[in-house]
Amino acid sequence: MTEIYTDAEYLRGYPKGMERNFWNLSRNALVMDLLRPLSGERDLVMDVGCGAGFFVAYGRDCGFNIRGVELGNPVIEPDLKKAIDTNTDVFELDAKVKAQIRVVLLLDVIEHIDQRKQFLLRLYQELPNCEYLLLTVPARAEMWSNYDEYWGHHLRFDRPQLAAELSAGGYRVIESSYCFHWLYLAAMLLKLLRIKRKVEAAAPARNPLVLSAHWSLGWLTRLESKIIPGFVAGSSIICVAVRTSGK
Repeated sequence: MTEIYTDAEYLRGYPKGMERNFWNLSRNALVMDLLRPLSGERDLVMDVGCGAGFFVAYGRDCGFNIRGVELGNPVIEPDLKKAIDTNTDVFELDAKVKAQIRVVLLLDVIEHIDQRKQFLLRLYQELPNCEYLLLTVPARAEMWSNYDEYWGHHLRFDRPQLAAELSAGGYRVIESSYCFHWLYLAAMLLKLLRIKRKVEAAAPARNPLVLSAHWSLGWLTRLESKIIPGFVAGSSIICVAVRTSGK
């Protein structure tokens, strides 16, 4: 049901140092703001499709009991290897581990899945104690570009569509907002000018000025999400859904 990146694609998507890129800095902080009220210190948070484990590392630094699972074989930093199961499907985890999961993170994951309803229903059925899903997804169909085609996206979501798909899988949305508003405007300008997007991820140089620029841009991106209403179009959606009964 789910696309698995090749080793070369993992290197292009998760180059060493990419965790310092403004986009990852911003997404980490936005996800953490929503995660804090959902999980206690001992609750297990599972980052499904965690890639190279950027958020797993961030979450553990913030004191959370967080693990990751990834279908493919990305390069994992040595100090994260005990926290991430690679070449592993979430449904293959030990039954005791699955029973401990309180929150599932799906951070830019479900856009790669064709049979999303079946995937969500299986999460619902096989993770009986998982109360919350916390997701990020690429947003706005009008933004579709060569970037989406290259990385195997099936679609870009809007908020009602995402809520409907989660509802069909057994989850009710309790919070949903567009984010990365300025990136939406930038992407739409590129599309208007017929300029293709760069598809490979770029890790910032280990230069104090460059790193400061990424930190500042990340801070401004988080700030705009606090100021601009969540219904205003952005390049991503961040969403929390709660488990319902009856599936």
